Amino acid sequence: MKLENRVTMKQMRALLAVADTGSFTMAARRLNITQPAVSMQLRELESVVGEVLVDGRREVRLTPAGEILVRRAREVVTALESAGVELLARRGVVAGTVDIVAVSTAEYFVPRLLAEFGARYPEISFRLSVENRDGVYARLSEHRLVVAIMGAPPRNIPVRATAFAPHALSFVAAPGHELAGKRAIPPASLTDERLLLRERGSGTRDHLERYLKTHNVRPYRADELGSNETLKQAAMAGLGVALLSHHVFGMELAAGRLARLDVQDTPVLRQWNVVVRSDLAVTPAVQTLFDFLRDNGAALMRSMMEGALAV
Repeated sequence: MKLENRVTMKQMRALLAVADTGSFTMAARRLNITQPAVSMQLRELESVVGEVLVDGRREVRLTPAGEILVRRAREVVTALESAGVELLARRGVVAGTVDIVAVSTAEYFVPRLLAEFGARYPEISFRLSVENRDGVYARLSEHRLVVAIMGAPPRNIPVRATAFAPHALSFVAAPGHELAGKRAIPPASLTDERLLLRERGSGTRDHLERYLKTHNVRPYRADELGSNETLKQAAMAGLGVALLSHHVFGMELAAGRLARLDVQDTPVLRQWNVVVRSDLAVTPAVQTLFDFLRDNGAALMRSMMEGALAV
């Protein structure tokens, strides 16, 4: 079986995309091709190998033959990417691909940071995915080089973390809410409110629960809505009070569609961190992203917030 003479790079990339995403649809999005094209590449590869590589009868998973080929295909693709990076490095150009995973709150600003980063370093490409905090922890637990943009780094995984910008969270409600406009609202006032919660595993939910516990507050009702955007829309509709990142509601606050409640001991102040496993060697592209966020992240995010409030 002369695989080296018959297997193509397109086939290997299709197999890797399916293995990494666990979905033909997501693999097609990653590769910027159609789902039928991904399926066709895999069928052709299976014909060359003579074995089924992906079992999709119940859920997409690799067969034993598929696992072997994925492991070797990853080595081949990585080797070729490294060769390209080394060739560019000879000319003084930093290049490569960075896998980035961001917590869901960060999706409101990370694309703009990456747009600026991409403009400065056009030879560095990236793959961005968004998870809640527990999902980011899970990605970091894998023994693969992935850069995480998040709040508190995990404690049970060896990581290197660099804080690059402040992160403020406040309580918000509809402008007509009875607490809107009041000053120095006691935390106990939240006892009578309907609070809107993120899902378990979210850092924002942890911040809220920690605040309530610290101030011995037990709201009469709490509803789990599951995403920053849903919480924001629900608060604007008058459904209740939500604790949200300033990155999430800046434009709505400026437009008068939301009110920030002046609850005592808020905003809750945290830090944004860029995180990578400390037991893995970083590439020049990853180090360049670290340096960029450390040196420019705070100023860029401050500019974003000022721009939102000026709308």
